[in-house]
Amino acid sequence: MTEQRSRTFPVRQGTVLDGEFTIRIKPESLSELVDKTPPKKIKSDRKFNIRIRQHDILLLDALADQQDVTRSTLINVLLHDFLRDELMSVQDDDARALLALTADEQASYDALAQPWVYDAIGSDCRHLLRSILEFNSPHERMPEPDAPENAFNSETFIGLKSKLKGLKK
Repeated sequence: MTEQRSRTFPVRQGTVLDGEFTIRIKPESLSELVDKTPPKKIKSDRKFNIRIRQHDILLLDALADQQDVTRSTLINVLLHDFLRDELMSVQDDDARALLALTADEQASYDALAQPWVYDAIGSDCRHLLRSILEFNSPHERMPEPDAPENAFNSETFIGLKSKLKGLKK
């Protein structure tokens, strides 16, 4: 399968890499839905030339070969991980979010890219998501002890929850 038809995302729990998640698209199963005109390519990556010492290139090539990726892919992964670690080392939430937002505003992301702001405020996003799912509000509420399980949820949410129950592993 070509690289255009698959995309791999790192799966993280906080700052720990738990593994990878790969999405593969099979156009033959979508043949009637696929538009026959090729999509316009959005150029979101820029080339940047740097000098790398020869012995570092040899190690990069060995690591890339061991991980079955190209040297360029490995360098991009290493650079992204380093930048994320540097971003997360900024202690103040507002300063970290401002750095991420500034970078995101200047970037042209494709549909599958994850903006830096999600890395910068990921724990807050998870808290917000939990509050919306549990309380149908971005603000956490204290549930009453005798309130039913879905006391704060909408009828649509309750209906979807029961329909999606069978999809969980």
